[in-house]
Amino acid sequence: MSGDNFNFIFLSEILHLPIFNATTGRKIGRIVDVAARTSHVYPKITALIASMHDKQDPLYVPWGLVRLTMFKKHVTVEYPFEHDSDHQESAENEILLKKTFLDKQIISTSGYKLVRVNDLQLLIDNSSKDNPNLWLVHIDIGFKGLLRRLGWVNFLNPIFHWFFARDINDKFLTWKNVQPMTATNVNGSVILKADSSKLSAIHPADLADILEDLGTDERISLLESISAVTAAATLQEMPMNLRVQMAESLDNEKLAGIIAEMQMDETVDLLDELDSDKREAVFRLLTQDRVTEIKDLTKLSAFSVGSIMNTNFVTAMDTQTVREVMKVVKAETKRAELLSYVYVIDEEEHIRGLVTLRQLLSSKGTMPIASIMRGNIISVRIDSSIKRMAQVFFKYKFDAIPVVDENDKLQGIITMRDTLDAVFPEVRRASEG
Repeated sequence: MSGDNFNFIFLSEILHLPIFNATTGRKIGRIVDVAARTSHVYPKITALIASMHDKQDPLYVPWGLVRLTMFKKHVTVEYPFEHDSDHQESAENEILLKKTFLDKQIISTSGYKLVRVNDLQLLIDNSSKDNPNLWLVHIDIGFKGLLRRLGWVNFLNPIFHWFFARDINDKFLTWKNVQPMTATNVNGSVILKADSSKLSAIHPADLADILEDLGTDERISLLESISAVTAAATLQEMPMNLRVQMAESLDNEKLAGIIAEMQMDETVDLLDELDSDKREAVFRLLTQDRVTEIKDLTKLSAFSVGSIMNTNFVTAMDTQTVREVMKVVKAETKRAELLSYVYVIDEEEHIRGLVTLRQLLSSKGTMPIASIMRGNIISVRIDSSIKRMAQVFFKYKFDAIPVVDENDKLQGIITMRDTLDAVFPEVRRASEG
């Protein structure tokens, strides 16, 4: 098949084209949408959706009855159909291109942002001159696509070329990089997403920014498409009001899976905001140890260090070697909030000291951890005031400080960020918009 048999047309050039009766030559309607079947590698155009002068509702016109005329100024169809009722319903796995795509937002994984669909580019196979095949191949997200739909591109492009000595560039996403969340028929719509493996590669803070710009249904669909670990990290980056809204909307099992991966202090804050029935439903799906830990932290005074401490941290026994501790660090990479410090404890969980990741990396694997740890470290009691905690941070400039009980047993850690959020809540509220 020669390459000369192929050229392109945009959806905006097809929409609203007049439809003529192939027998009488009279205008009988206009195109209002185009249907395509998603079961192909590239969606194949299967029908026109036509607004007919003699019909109240739009009519489904199979592509086999359509003749795309030269210069594409209009189409002709054999009308009325021999069996008119046969052409009212769509086939499975078909979508309406205008309804599904135009002006919708999708995620560009290359730029980690939402982009708007301004037009669609279709490939025409002219091998069959009477009835060429069309496939959807590109999503147009460029400014030129918007100008084309408005009918301004032929006017503005020469001006742009005169000023900048170049044309306005097209900006396309190939169809293979845009996947429907679900297949449906032409009476519905689909939510678009990027490949979930690519979404998981986006930094949670960037993904949170994207989610904030989506509607509630789109947020839920996207959150459900990624791993619980990525979803937990992303949810923690979002404003509390949106976290609560999404948590209330998520399926209980999905929410429990996400909460199981969240930092403990973030978990407590979120569950405190949820409806009691939702909270209890989640508790029934978590391990008993996790539930007990959450409830114990919830009981602590909102003005004490214990209410904001995090229980996801790395510990090592004072009898272990550097090599053994490095294995622990590697195993805890996803769970721990802070990997900079490893806290050294004895058999009774009394805190003995700490080692930094830099110390571990620069020491021989056979060295006992007790020989390189820093002893007599600064810690705070679990019932200390948050104000006292802030004073310790400002004095010692630590990234994190361990929290101990009355018997000097390690209970958790407090990071600088946790303290600032608690001491200056108005800053957090402002950042959450």
